[in-house]
Amino acid sequence: MKEILERVHLVLVEPKQAGNIGSVVRAMKNMGLRHLRLVNPVPFRDEAEQRKMGYRSQEIIDAALEFPTLSAALQGISQVFLATAKAGKWKRDFLSPAQAATQVVATAPGENVALVFGREDKGVNTDESQMANYFIRIPMAGTYPSLNLSQAVMVVVYELFKAAGAGVRGPELPRMAEKKAFERITDNIWDLMKSLEVREPENGLFHRSLKRALSRTRWTSADVAVFDRFCKQVRWYAETRCLPKKEE
Repeated sequence: MKEILERVHLVLVEPKQAGNIGSVVRAMKNMGLRHLRLVNPVPFRDEAEQRKMGYRSQEIIDAALEFPTLSAALQGISQVFLATAKAGKWKRDFLSPAQAATQVVATAPGENVALVFGREDKGVNTDESQMANYFIRIPMAGTYPSLNLSQAVMVVVYELFKAAGAGVRGPELPRMAEKKAFERITDNIWDLMKSLEVREPENGLFHRSLKRALSRTRWTSADVAVFDRFCKQVRWYAETRCLPKKEE
Protein backbone atom coordinates (compact mmCIF):
# COMPACT_ATOMS: atom_id res chain seq x y z
CA MET A 1 0.00 0.00 0.00
CA LYS A 2 2.71 2.49 0.95
CA GLU A 3 4.48 2.09 -2.41
CA ILE A 4 1.24 2.87 -4.25
CA LEU A 5 0.30 5.90 -2.14
CA GLU A 6 3.82 7.26 -2.48
CA ARG A 7 3.19 7.78 -6.20
CA VAL A 8 0.22 10.08 -5.60
CA HIS A 9 0.60 13.88 -5.54
CA LEU A 10 -2.42 15.90 -4.50
CA VAL A 11 -2.67 19.27 -6.29
CA LEU A 12 -4.81 22.21 -5.15
CA VAL A 13 -5.41 24.99 -7.69
CA GLU A 14 -5.50 28.45 -6.10
CA PRO A 15 -7.09 27.49 -2.76
CA LYS A 16 -8.62 30.58 -1.20
CA GLN A 17 -8.91 29.58 2.47
CA ALA A 18 -6.00 28.59 4.71
CA GLY A 19 -8.42 26.54 6.79
CA ASN A 20 -9.38 24.49 3.73
CA ILE A 21 -5.73 23.68 3.12
CA GLY A 22 -5.42 22.54 6.73
CA SER A 23 -8.48 20.32 6.38
CA VAL A 24 -7.08 18.84 3.18
CA VAL A 25 -3.75 17.87 4.76
CA ARG A 26 -5.64 16.32 7.67
CA ALA A 27 -7.56 14.16 5.18
CA MET A 28 -4.30 13.28 3.43
CA LYS A 29 -2.67 12.28 6.71
CA ASN A 30 -5.68 10.11 7.62
CA MET A 31 -5.42 8.24 4.32
CA GLY A 32 -1.64 7.85 4.09
CA LEU A 33 -0.79 10.53 1.51
CA ARG A 34 2.03 13.00 2.00
CA HIS A 35 2.78 14.82 -1.28
CA LEU A 36 1.00 18.17 -1.64
CA ARG A 37 1.40 20.71 -4.45
CA LEU A 38 -0.34 24.09 -4.49
CA VAL A 39 -0.90 26.51 -7.36
CA ASN A 40 -0.92 30.18 -6.26
CA PRO A 41 -2.32 29.50 -2.78
CA VAL A 42 -3.26 32.10 -0.19
CA PRO A 43 -0.73 32.46 2.66
CA PHE A 44 -1.16 29.30 4.70
CA ARG A 45 2.00 27.91 6.29
CA ASP A 46 1.84 29.88 9.54
CA GLU A 47 -1.86 30.74 9.55
CA ALA A 48 -3.69 29.86 12.78
CA GLU A 49 -6.75 28.47 10.96
CA GLN A 50 -4.60 26.18 8.85
CA ARG A 51 -2.75 24.87 11.91
CA LYS A 52 -6.04 24.31 13.72
CA MET A 53 -7.68 22.38 10.87
CA GLY A 54 -4.45 20.59 9.95
CA TYR A 55 -3.73 19.37 13.49
CA ARG A 56 -0.87 16.85 13.61
CA SER A 57 -0.41 17.11 9.84
CA GLN A 58 2.13 19.93 9.65
CA GLU A 59 4.86 17.74 8.19
CA ILE A 60 2.79 17.70 4.98
CA ILE A 61 2.56 21.50 5.08
CA ASP A 62 6.31 21.82 5.67
CA ALA A 63 7.06 19.66 2.61
CA ALA A 64 4.36 21.19 0.39
CA LEU A 65 5.51 22.67 -2.93
CA GLU A 66 4.15 25.88 -4.48
CA PHE A 67 3.90 26.65 -8.21
CA PRO A 68 2.75 29.59 -10.32
CA THR A 69 0.65 27.50 -12.75
CA LEU A 70 -1.00 24.10 -12.94
CA SER A 71 1.27 23.17 -15.83
CA ALA A 72 4.33 23.82 -13.64
CA ALA A 73 2.76 21.86 -10.77
CA LEU A 74 2.46 18.78 -13.00
CA GLN A 75 6.21 18.42 -13.59
CA GLY A 76 7.26 14.80 -13.14
CA ILE A 77 3.63 13.61 -13.40
CA SER A 78 2.48 10.97 -15.89
CA GLN A 79 -1.28 10.78 -15.30
CA VAL A 80 -3.64 13.51 -14.13
CA PHE A 81 -7.01 12.84 -12.52
CA LEU A 82 -9.14 15.99 -12.17
CA ALA A 83 -12.03 16.10 -9.71
CA THR A 84 -14.81 18.33 -11.00
CA ALA A 85 -18.53 18.88 -10.53
CA LYS A 86 -18.94 20.36 -14.02
CA ALA A 87 -20.50 18.03 -16.57
CA GLY A 88 -19.72 19.86 -19.78
CA LYS A 89 -18.97 18.12 -23.05
CA TRP A 90 -17.13 15.19 -21.49
CA LYS A 91 -19.75 14.09 -18.94
CA ARG A 92 -19.80 10.52 -20.30
CA ASP A 93 -16.09 10.21 -19.61
CA PHE A 94 -16.35 10.73 -15.85
CA LEU A 95 -14.96 8.15 -13.46
CA SER A 96 -16.40 7.57 -10.02
CA PRO A 97 -13.92 7.95 -7.13
CA ALA A 98 -13.78 4.15 -6.84
CA GLN A 99 -13.08 3.71 -10.57
CA ALA A 100 -10.38 6.38 -10.46
CA ALA A 101 -8.79 4.71 -7.45
CA THR A 102 -8.60 1.40 -9.32
CA GLN A 103 -6.91 3.18 -12.24
CA VAL A 104 -4.35 4.80 -9.94
CA VAL A 105 -3.52 1.52 -8.22
CA ALA A 106 -2.98 -0.11 -11.64
CA THR A 107 -0.33 2.40 -12.75
CA ALA A 108 3.18 1.21 -13.42
CA PRO A 109 5.75 1.24 -10.59
CA GLY A 110 7.54 4.58 -10.40
CA GLU A 111 4.83 6.37 -12.39
CA ASN A 112 3.66 9.51 -10.57
CA VAL A 113 -0.02 10.41 -10.51
CA ALA A 114 -1.70 13.74 -9.68
CA LEU A 115 -5.12 14.18 -8.10
CA VAL A 116 -6.14 17.73 -9.00
CA PHE A 117 -8.81 19.77 -7.20
CA GLY A 118 -9.82 23.18 -8.53
CA ARG A 119 -10.73 26.49 -6.92
CA GLU A 120 -13.40 26.39 -4.23
CA ASP A 121 -15.70 28.77 -6.13
CA LYS A 122 -15.19 27.95 -9.80
CA GLY A 123 -13.01 24.87 -10.22
CA VAL A 124 -10.51 24.95 -13.10
CA ASN A 125 -10.67 26.85 -16.36
CA THR A 126 -10.91 25.30 -19.83
CA ASP A 127 -7.16 25.35 -20.52
CA GLU A 128 -6.40 23.73 -17.16
CA SER A 129 -9.00 21.02 -17.75
CA GLN A 130 -7.18 20.03 -20.96
CA MET A 131 -4.24 18.84 -18.85
CA ALA A 132 -6.29 16.01 -17.35
CA ASN A 133 -6.17 12.43 -18.56
CA TYR A 134 -9.33 11.54 -16.63
CA PHE A 135 -12.16 13.37 -14.86
CA ILE A 136 -13.56 12.30 -11.48
CA ARG A 137 -17.09 13.16 -10.45
CA ILE A 138 -18.52 12.41 -7.01
CA PRO A 139 -22.19 11.33 -7.19
CA MET A 140 -24.39 13.61 -5.06
CA ALA A 141 -28.07 14.32 -4.44
CA GLY A 142 -29.50 16.68 -7.02
CA THR A 143 -30.92 19.05 -4.41
CA TYR A 144 -27.48 20.38 -3.41
CA PRO A 145 -24.65 18.89 -5.54
CA SER A 146 -21.75 20.68 -3.85
CA LEU A 147 -19.00 19.63 -1.48
CA ASN A 148 -16.46 21.56 0.54
CA LEU A 149 -12.92 21.18 -0.87
CA SER A 150 -11.70 18.96 1.97
CA GLN A 151 -14.86 16.84 1.81
CA ALA A 152 -14.27 16.17 -1.88
CA VAL A 153 -10.64 15.34 -1.18
CA MET A 154 -11.60 12.91 1.60
CA VAL A 155 -14.09 11.04 -0.59
CA VAL A 156 -11.51 10.52 -3.34
CA VAL A 157 -8.52 9.66 -1.14
CA TYR A 158 -10.60 7.29 0.97
CA GLU A 159 -11.44 5.28 -2.14
CA LEU A 160 -7.77 5.34 -3.07
CA PHE A 161 -6.72 4.14 0.37
CA LYS A 162 -9.29 1.35 0.20
CA ALA A 163 -8.22 0.23 -3.29
CA ALA A 164 -4.53 0.32 -2.36
CA GLY A 165 -5.19 -1.75 0.75
CA ALA A 166 -7.17 -4.31 -1.23
CA GLY A 167 -4.24 -4.73 -3.60
CA VAL A 168 -6.46 -4.26 -6.66
CA ARG A 169 -4.18 -4.48 -9.68
CA GLY A 170 -4.75 -4.54 -13.39
CA PRO A 171 -2.42 -5.97 -16.05
CA GLU A 172 1.21 -4.87 -16.11
CA LEU A 173 1.37 -1.68 -18.14
CA PRO A 174 4.37 0.21 -19.53
CA ARG A 175 5.31 3.40 -17.73
CA MET A 176 3.70 6.47 -19.30
CA ALA A 177 5.66 9.50 -20.40
CA GLU A 178 5.48 12.54 -18.13
CA LYS A 179 2.97 15.29 -18.84
CA LYS A 180 5.72 17.61 -20.10
CA ALA A 181 6.55 15.15 -22.89
CA PHE A 182 2.87 14.65 -23.67
CA GLU A 183 2.33 18.41 -23.94
CA ARG A 184 5.30 18.58 -26.33
CA ILE A 185 3.92 15.95 -28.69
CA THR A 186 0.47 17.56 -28.59
CA ASP A 187 1.99 20.90 -29.53
CA ASN A 188 4.09 19.27 -32.27
CA ILE A 189 1.05 17.64 -33.85
CA TRP A 190 -0.90 20.88 -33.68
CA ASP A 191 1.98 22.91 -35.14
CA LEU A 192 2.23 20.39 -37.96
CA MET A 193 -1.47 20.74 -38.69
CA LYS A 194 -1.15 24.54 -38.78
CA SER A 195 1.84 24.31 -41.13
CA LEU A 196 -0.38 22.25 -43.45
CA GLU A 197 -2.96 25.04 -43.20
CA VAL A 198 -5.59 22.96 -41.42
CA ARG A 199 -8.39 25.37 -40.58
CA GLU A 200 -9.45 25.64 -36.93
CA PRO A 201 -12.87 27.00 -35.90
CA GLU A 202 -12.63 30.29 -34.06
CA ASN A 203 -13.83 28.73 -30.79
CA GLY A 204 -10.75 26.47 -30.66
CA LEU A 205 -12.92 23.39 -30.15
CA PHE A 206 -10.97 21.16 -32.52
CA HIS A 207 -7.65 21.92 -30.78
CA ARG A 208 -9.16 21.07 -27.39
CA SER A 209 -10.74 17.93 -28.82
CA LEU A 210 -7.37 16.89 -30.24
CA LYS A 211 -5.72 17.27 -26.83
CA ARG A 212 -8.57 15.42 -25.17
CA ALA A 213 -8.34 12.48 -27.60
CA LEU A 214 -4.56 12.24 -27.28
CA SER A 215 -4.71 12.41 -23.48
CA ARG A 216 -6.67 9.14 -23.36
CA THR A 217 -3.76 7.22 -24.91
CA ARG A 218 -1.02 5.63 -22.82
CA TRP A 219 1.95 7.50 -24.31
CA THR A 220 5.30 6.04 -23.31
CA SER A 221 8.56 7.93 -23.78
CA ALA A 222 9.26 5.73 -26.82
CA ASP A 223 5.85 6.61 -28.30
CA VAL A 224 6.56 10.32 -27.88
CA ALA A 225 9.92 9.93 -29.63
CA VAL A 226 8.28 8.14 -32.57
CA PHE A 227 5.64 10.83 -33.05
CA ASP A 228 8.21 13.59 -32.58
CA ARG A 229 10.13 12.15 -35.51
CA PHE A 230 6.96 11.62 -37.52
CA CYS A 231 5.97 15.29 -37.14
CA LYS A 232 9.45 16.47 -38.07
CA GLN A 233 9.55 14.25 -41.16
CA VAL A 234 6.12 15.32 -42.41
CA ARG A 235 6.93 18.99 -41.78
CA TRP A 236 10.25 18.62 -43.66
CA TYR A 237 8.52 16.90 -46.59
CA ALA A 238 5.82 19.56 -46.75
CA GLU A 239 8.30 22.40 -46.63
CA THR A 240 10.76 20.98 -49.16
CA ARG A 241 8.54 19.01 -51.57
CA CYS A 242 4.98 20.32 -51.41
CA LEU A 243 4.80 23.96 -50.44
CA PRO A 244 5.68 26.55 -53.08
CA LYS A 245 9.05 28.23 -52.55
CA LYS A 246 8.96 31.87 -51.57
CA GLU A 247 10.31 34.31 -54.10
CA GLU A 248 13.53 36.01 -53.08
